[in-house]
Amino acid sequence: MSLPTDRMTEIVKPFTTVSDKIRALDAAGAPRAEIARFLGKRYQHVRNVLVEGPPKERYTVGRVEFADVREAAAPAFTMEADASMLRLRIGQDGTVQLPASVLEALGLTPGGIAIAELQADRLTVLSVGESIRRVRQMVRELIPNRTGLVDDLIADRRREAAAEENG
Repeated sequence: MSLPTDRMTEIVKPFTTVSDKIRALDAAGAPRAEIARFLGKRYQHVRNVLVEGPPKERYTVGRVEFADVREAAAPAFTMEADASMLRLRIGQDGTVQLPASVLEALGLTPGGIAIAELQADRLTVLSVGESIRRVRQMVRELIPNRTGLVDDLIADRRREAAAEENG
Protein backbone atom coordinates (compact mmCIF):
# COMPACT_ATOMS: atom_id res chain seq x y z
CA MET A 1 0.00 0.00 0.00
CA SER A 2 1.58 3.23 -1.13
CA LEU A 3 1.37 6.23 1.22
CA PRO A 4 1.43 9.86 0.08
CA THR A 5 4.62 11.76 0.94
CA ASP A 6 2.77 14.25 3.15
CA ARG A 7 1.23 11.38 5.14
CA MET A 8 4.66 9.77 5.56
CA THR A 9 6.09 13.12 6.73
CA GLU A 10 3.30 13.36 9.31
CA ILE A 11 3.93 9.81 10.55
CA VAL A 12 7.68 10.32 11.14
CA LYS A 13 7.40 13.82 12.60
CA PRO A 14 7.45 12.81 16.32
CA PHE A 15 10.41 10.44 15.90
CA THR A 16 14.07 11.36 16.23
CA THR A 17 15.88 8.19 15.14
CA VAL A 18 15.86 6.65 11.68
CA SER A 19 15.00 3.24 13.17
CA ASP A 20 11.91 4.63 14.89
CA LYS A 21 10.86 6.34 11.65
CA ILE A 22 11.29 3.07 9.75
CA ARG A 23 9.21 1.15 12.30
CA ALA A 24 6.47 3.79 12.33
CA LEU A 25 6.21 3.82 8.52
CA ASP A 26 6.16 0.02 8.45
CA ALA A 27 3.39 -0.06 11.08
CA ALA A 28 1.41 2.37 8.88
CA GLY A 29 1.68 -0.11 5.99
CA ALA A 30 4.33 1.51 3.78
CA PRO A 31 6.37 -0.93 1.65
CA ARG A 32 10.07 -1.29 2.54
CA ALA A 33 11.30 0.10 -0.79
CA GLU A 34 9.10 3.17 -0.37
CA ILE A 35 10.39 3.70 3.18
CA ALA A 36 13.98 3.48 1.92
CA ARG A 37 13.35 6.05 -0.85
CA PHE A 38 11.50 8.41 1.48
CA LEU A 39 14.21 8.34 4.17
CA GLY A 40 17.14 8.26 1.72
CA LYS A 41 18.39 4.94 3.07
CA ARG A 42 19.32 1.64 1.46
CA TYR A 43 16.63 -1.04 1.25
CA GLN A 44 18.91 -3.38 3.23
CA HIS A 45 19.07 -0.85 6.09
CA VAL A 46 15.26 -0.70 6.25
CA ARG A 47 14.99 -4.49 6.10
CA ASN A 48 17.57 -4.99 8.87
CA VAL A 49 15.74 -2.59 11.21
CA LEU A 50 12.42 -4.34 10.60
CA VAL A 51 13.80 -7.88 10.89
CA GLU A 52 15.74 -7.00 14.04
CA GLY A 53 12.59 -5.47 15.54
CA PRO A 54 12.25 -3.25 18.60
CA PRO A 55 14.59 -3.61 21.56
CA LYS A 56 13.76 -6.87 23.36
CA GLU A 57 13.25 -5.25 26.78
CA ARG A 58 10.30 -3.08 25.62
CA TYR A 59 6.91 -3.85 24.16
CA THR A 60 4.07 -1.52 23.30
CA VAL A 61 0.78 -2.25 25.03
CA GLY A 62 -2.21 -0.81 23.25
CA ARG A 63 -2.41 -0.08 19.56
CA VAL A 64 0.00 -2.16 17.55
CA GLU A 65 2.38 0.56 16.41
CA PHE A 66 5.99 1.39 17.05
CA ALA A 67 5.34 4.65 18.79
CA ASP A 68 8.50 4.94 20.90
CA VAL A 69 8.67 8.68 21.37
CA ARG A 70 12.01 9.46 22.95
CA GLU A 71 13.17 12.60 24.70
CA ALA A 72 16.91 13.24 24.77
CA ALA A 73 17.97 9.72 25.75
CA ALA A 74 15.43 9.50 28.61
CA PRO A 75 14.40 5.93 29.40
CA ALA A 76 10.92 4.80 28.36
CA PHE A 77 10.30 3.64 31.93
CA THR A 78 11.96 3.88 35.30
CA MET A 79 11.71 1.18 37.94
CA GLU A 80 11.92 2.06 41.60
CA ALA A 81 14.05 -0.09 43.89
CA ASP A 82 11.12 -2.21 45.09
CA ALA A 83 9.78 -2.57 41.51
CA SER A 84 6.20 -1.94 42.67
CA MET A 85 6.10 1.60 41.30
CA LEU A 86 6.86 2.37 37.64
CA ARG A 87 7.27 5.69 35.86
CA LEU A 88 5.98 5.07 32.31
CA ARG A 89 6.22 7.35 29.31
CA ILE A 90 3.03 8.05 27.33
CA GLY A 91 3.55 8.01 23.54
CA GLN A 92 2.17 10.67 21.20
CA ASP A 93 -0.62 8.27 20.20
CA GLY A 94 -1.49 7.40 23.81
CA THR A 95 0.34 4.08 24.01
CA VAL A 96 2.05 3.06 27.24
CA GLN A 97 5.17 0.90 27.26
CA LEU A 98 5.64 -1.74 29.93
CA PRO A 99 9.02 -3.34 30.64
CA ALA A 100 9.42 -7.02 29.80
CA SER A 101 9.72 -7.88 33.51
CA VAL A 102 6.21 -6.49 34.13
CA LEU A 103 4.77 -8.37 31.15
CA GLU A 104 6.37 -11.55 32.44
CA ALA A 105 5.08 -11.00 36.00
CA LEU A 106 1.52 -10.52 34.69
CA GLY A 107 1.75 -13.43 32.25
CA LEU A 108 1.21 -11.11 29.28
CA THR A 109 2.71 -11.50 25.82
CA PRO A 110 3.22 -8.99 23.00
CA GLY A 111 0.05 -8.91 20.91
CA GLY A 112 -1.95 -10.54 23.71
CA ILE A 113 -4.77 -9.08 25.76
CA ALA A 114 -4.38 -7.20 29.02
CA ILE A 115 -7.29 -6.45 31.32
CA ALA A 116 -7.35 -2.93 32.81
CA GLU A 117 -9.57 -1.37 35.42
CA LEU A 118 -10.13 2.42 35.54
CA GLN A 119 -11.11 3.91 38.89
CA ALA A 120 -11.21 7.71 39.21
CA ASP A 121 -7.51 8.66 38.90
CA ARG A 122 -6.08 5.12 38.83
CA LEU A 123 -5.57 2.58 36.04
CA THR A 124 -4.79 -0.96 37.16
CA VAL A 125 -3.48 -3.56 34.69
CA LEU A 126 -4.53 -7.07 35.67
CA SER A 127 -3.38 -10.49 34.59
CA VAL A 128 -6.05 -12.64 32.98
CA GLY A 129 -5.95 -14.95 35.99
CA GLU A 130 -6.59 -12.07 38.41
CA SER A 131 -9.48 -10.77 36.30
CA ILE A 132 -11.08 -14.25 36.32
CA ARG A 133 -10.61 -14.44 40.10
CA ARG A 134 -12.37 -11.07 40.48
CA VAL A 135 -15.29 -12.12 38.28
CA ARG A 136 -15.74 -15.31 40.29
CA GLN A 137 -15.72 -13.27 43.51
CA MET A 138 -18.41 -10.94 42.11
CA VAL A 139 -20.59 -13.94 41.21
CA ARG A 140 -20.11 -15.38 44.72
CA GLU A 141 -21.25 -12.06 46.21
CA LEU A 142 -24.31 -11.90 43.95
CA ILE A 143 -25.34 -15.49 44.73
CA PRO A 144 -24.32 -16.11 48.35
CA ASN A 145 -24.64 -19.54 49.97
CA ARG A 146 -25.62 -21.15 46.67
CA THR A 147 -23.04 -23.75 45.81
CA GLY A 148 -25.37 -26.14 43.94
CA LEU A 149 -26.68 -23.91 41.16
CA VAL A 150 -26.80 -26.78 38.66
CA ASP A 151 -28.63 -29.02 41.14
CA ASP A 152 -31.10 -26.20 41.86
CA LEU A 153 -31.75 -25.72 38.15
CA ILE A 154 -32.36 -29.47 37.60
CA ALA A 155 -34.73 -29.58 40.60
CA ASP A 156 -36.64 -26.55 39.21
CA ARG A 157 -36.99 -28.22 35.81
CA ARG A 158 -38.24 -31.45 37.42
CA ARG A 159 -40.84 -29.52 39.45
CA GLU A 160 -41.99 -27.70 36.30
CA ALA A 161 -42.23 -31.00 34.38
CA ALA A 162 -44.20 -32.61 37.23
CA ALA A 163 -46.56 -29.63 37.37
CA GLU A 164 -47.17 -29.88 33.61
CA GLU A 165 -47.91 -33.63 33.89
CA ASN A 166 -50.39 -33.09 36.71
CA GLY A 167 -52.06 -30.30 34.73
